[in-house]
Amino acid sequence: MENKKSKNFNLILYIFVFIAIIVMLTSFYFLYKKKVIDPTNKETIVNKFDMLLMFNKDDQINGHNIKAGWEDSREFTIENYSTDTIGKYNIILEIITPLSNMIDENFVYTVEGISESNDTTNKVINVSETPIPVITKDLGTASITPKNTHSYKIVFRLKKGAKKYPSGNVFSVRVKVVNAD
Repeated sequence: MENKKSKNFNLILYIFVFIAIIVMLTSFYFLYKKKVIDPTNKETIVNKFDMLLMFNKDDQINGHNIKAGWEDSREFTIENYSTDTIGKYNIILEIITPLSNMIDENFVYTVEGISESNDTTNKVINVSETPIPVITKDLGTASITPKNTHSYKIVFRLKKGAKKYPSGNVFSVRVKVVNAD
């Protein structure tokens, strides 16, 4: 009988030690995670950048039978209507159909950006006369302060005196604005 009590006591003791070891290992894991994996141990608050994008027409330009002197443009505004977050965005020219497979120095675009605010953290994108790429191109990153508006005008043109393109030529580009991460 005493032997049976001893076996029961040993079994209970083994179970207790086993549970204690599991609790100890779990505690070590959480302490390690808290101190080593996440040493800052701070609460992260992500503010949302609320952006409103408005084009004067649509976001795409389609040129058909383009001749020297052709010009088309798009105007759009970007408004940051969040109350506390400086937003960052990129303007991208997505070339859908290039005018030719080679960059032509006479087929150019310009970008003019203006901010309503004089705050120095505002940054607009301005591009002087540059040949239009034949593939998609990121024009850069801009930043906009809360409760502010940026206005842009992008002009595409084929200079006078440019080489002749065959009749029926097509050029198509889409202007995209995306959040910069």
